[in-house]
Amino acid sequence: MTILLRLVIVAGLLGLGAALSGGAVARDATMPRDVLLRIAEAGDIANRAESRAATRDLERRAVATRLSASVISALALYPRQAGVILRTAMGTSPRHRDYIAEKVAAVFPGYSQLAWREANSTATLIPKNPLLMRVATVQTEPVLSNASPAMEPPKSHEEFGISAVVLGFGGHDVGAFGHRKESGRDFNAEIRLTPFDGWLWDFILSPEPHIGAHYNSDGNTSQVFVGGTWMFDLGWDIFAGGSLGFALHDGETDTDKLDRKELGLPVLFRESAELGYSFTDNHAISLHLDHISNASITENNEGLDTFGLRYTYRL
Repeated sequence: MTILLRLVIVAGLLGLGAALSGGAVARDATMPRDVLLRIAEAGDIANRAESRAATRDLERRAVATRLSASVISALALYPRQAGVILRTAMGTSPRHRDYIAEKVAAVFPGYSQLAWREANSTATLIPKNPLLMRVATVQTEPVLSNASPAMEPPKSHEEFGISAVVLGFGGHDVGAFGHRKESGRDFNAEIRLTPFDGWLWDFILSPEPHIGAHYNSDGNTSQVFVGGTWMFDLGWDIFAGGSLGFALHDGETDTDKLDRKELGLPVLFRESAELGYSFTDNHAISLHLDHISNASITENNEGLDTFGLRYTYRL
């Protein structure tokens, strides 16, 4: 198949996923300002209570619980606004940044990295009037007149676009789930996108859509693939994840060659598993194993496994 036909198939699969999920949007749906106002008020109260030495422990726990409950509730209702929600809570209650991040990570593991990044960010400014500044976010409603025009809120991390770029290399046809036949090394490149919007994508835990390719150095089976990636923060900067999707390859479907795999169909199912370490907010390395096969739809189903090292740059 030509490169153009491959690109058309990949674009079609992504379009189908977007349509089923309710459509990908370039801008988040408007979130009512009173949601952020309630978070800001709860954060302001919690911050003032924590700053007073005379505040009783019971009151400290009560206001902290109210703050975390307002944040978690907002994240559940408006997941695409996670960056603004967390920034509002942590901006109005800087004394509770770690507490908020811990609670969010426990309830929504997918937002763990974002929560800790906001908690540890030195770029998050705390103006003289944080309550008014934090609710003056990018909404369709006019901003509050008390907000400084020089302080434009940062772009939400959850807006649709590229979220990460992945590069890697490794062994080809390593035989993890079958006999090894093909030789060479695979060079891997992948682009991940922020999750689509829609009830279906939320139902399947909001994976990051991805498009990628494996190129074999010996002219054996190469592939382009598309699917969704789930990542989970395990703590201590260690993460694990996996993906599901489809791969379009240029290998053999039926052959008598002893050094080539019989893959049965030109389009195969693809699964992967990954374990890695994030050494900064933007940079990570990981071990990655993926497998393509036709799930025994045809008699020829030898499958192909790739194992290697990958570098991820997260935008």
